[in-house]
Amino acid sequence: MSSEIALPARMEVDPAGEGPVDVVIDVGHVPSCLDHPTHRGATWMANDQAFLLDLPDIGRFLCEDGQRITVCPAPVTSLDDILVFVTGTALGAILYQRKGLLLHASAVVRDGRAFLFCGQSGAGKSTLAAALMRSGCDILADDVCAVEENGDRPPMIHSDGRALRLYADSIDQVGLSDAVGARVRRRLEKFHVAPPMPDNAPESVPLAAVYMLADADTAFPPGIDRLPTLEAAQSLLHHTYRRQLAQAYCGHGMLALRTAALLSRIPVFSLRRPRELARLQETVTQLRSHWDRLGSG
Repeated sequence: MSSEIALPARMEVDPAGEGPVDVVIDVGHVPSCLDHPTHRGATWMANDQAFLLDLPDIGRFLCEDGQRITVCPAPVTSLDDILVFVTGTALGAILYQRKGLLLHASAVVRDGRAFLFCGQSGAGKSTLAAALMRSGCDILADDVCAVEENGDRPPMIHSDGRALRLYADSIDQVGLSDAVGARVRRRLEKFHVAPPMPDNAPESVPLAAVYMLADADTAFPPGIDRLPTLEAAQSLLHHTYRRQLAQAYCGHGMLALRTAALLSRIPVFSLRRPRELARLQETVTQLRSHWDRLGSG
């Protein structure tokens, strides 16, 4: 990427524009509406070539042809405050325009296999990924996973290139205080955290399993259970990143077909775990044991 805006650590950015560029991010004029929009939401509209996100008091974002993001900040908004929207919804729109399949998930790598953790914002995806990294895994993605179909073989998961985003208590719990960067937003006690990365970290890794994060309680104690096919399909569709946007670019029918293809090759599990940070290691131990039982295939 070539970007006028400083992006979080781990992003592969070519500010000088000297190498081949897939996506350009710049600051400039963005119109208030699109010509002939085919899909609309409360704050966005889209047609075949472009996606426009209009957030009052924050800014407007125009994503075109899977290649360019133009950002127009509101007068009182700093570039730092809009970064989360550039690397989130705007970049998601670019990937959908490029026919990607995206899940709202974090991902780690162990023994050459990728494991995904799906959940809503605040579910603890990044914290769990950070804890697993401390136990010997590599971080592959923080919040959005790009899934690439791979014929008859397991799908490939691509690195999102982003730093982790963690709250202060999670940073302390997983021991990453020395890797803390800027705030995600000025008024939010959440920070970009750049964990150490191996020199030969792969850009894509075959997917081994998907876990749906759930809270354990007295009625449903901690555990891992494989989801029935229908429930697994519904869960994957539910955790499709910006689902309305996905449907705008690939249609509900095609999204369902791609989800079914993913399910035909990859197991989906429910992961019930305690939310107390002090018990985070219990979940790490539980997962590592489960991966050993899954085997190497």
